[in-house]
Amino acid sequence: MSSQRVLIIGAGVIGLTHAVTAREAGHSVTILERDGRALGASIRNFGTLWPIGCAFGPERDQALFGVKRWKQIAAAAGIWHSAKGSLSLAYREEAWSVLNEFGAANGDFELLEAQEVVRRYPAANPQGLRGALFSQEETVIHSPTAIPALADYARQLGVAIHYGTPVVKVHADSVDTADGRTFAFDHLVIAAGEEMRLFFPEELTAAQIQPCRLQMMRTVPQRAGFDLGAIFVSDLTLCHYPAFRGCPSTAKLRTRLEAELPDHHRWGVHVIAAQHHDGTLTLGDSHEYGLDLPPGSQPEVDELILGALLDFAIIPDLRIASRWQGIYLKSKIGQTQVVLHPCEHVTMVTAMGGLGMTLSWGLAQRTIQSWNS
Repeated sequence: MSSQRVLIIGAGVIGLTHAVTAREAGHSVTILERDGRALGASIRNFGTLWPIGCAFGPERDQALFGVKRWKQIAAAAGIWHSAKGSLSLAYREEAWSVLNEFGAANGDFELLEAQEVVRRYPAANPQGLRGALFSQEETVIHSPTAIPALADYARQLGVAIHYGTPVVKVHADSVDTADGRTFAFDHLVIAAGEEMRLFFPEELTAAQIQPCRLQMMRTVPQRAGFDLGAIFVSDLTLCHYPAFRGCPSTAKLRTRLEAELPDHHRWGVHVIAAQHHDGTLTLGDSHEYGLDLPPGSQPEVDELILGALLDFAIIPDLRIASRWQGIYLKSKIGQTQVVLHPCEHVTMVTAMGGLGMTLSWGLAQRTIQSWNS
């Protein structure tokens, strides 16, 4: 395929991975970003590359490809990453059953009895611990620095990035921007995050997509020498991601959690703890759905998150240095990677189900390869 003019709306992780992949394929690539820098969900997440949350089959293969690509780019672009894996801790009998069923059905995972967990991971709370599942594939990056570094890497490859350039109109083969310019394209990729609804709203409505708002926090740096040792999750998270849905005990665990923790269920709370290069821990999160949500964070939600964290982790310093909200689009029918083609040569990519950092590289590869077919 000869070089094509590729235009991308959005300089978040989906836009940047598409830009790098298209440029590597020999295309001319331009990104138009509304804001002066990436400010959306791409920098407001845990930075966890999360194959363990992906359904086995093509989606998990895509996730593993994403981890591989991130590591390749990290080496070339100087992006910090920590490949220490994840630890899913079980405190309820049903959760331990889920992990045993999951481990028995799938390879490349290590089931650990409680005593072994505490020996290897001193930050795990031993009280009531039944055991854990260790997965080696999960990796942490620091999104607020990784996304700008990825943008710099894209520029080095020859990608043109125009920040502060909102798109106001999409035509058949060009777009108009707020400053009066027109950019022509052979292929347009719209990866505009929550602003996707400004483009082709009827198609988005038909795809059954809704905004999802989350609350997250970051601690102060932990004392010197403290190492969480892996990304920590526990019982609540086993009911959140697609990978565990096929385990017979997952429904039983969900029923118990909804009865015991109704407020967590109401706010969609499940808890991840990820440690970064500066010693801080990123903690969260919650899930509210719908348009026109009231402004402001809910302090009680932060308390639910911190309380659930202490059930499975011993953290030396839980002082919170920052709190924030993130909004991304999510499928109402459980899809990840909603890809729409509202008209010829236009691709809309959105609703990654909270797995955008993990799945975007594989999605970008599939998008660019589709132009050859």
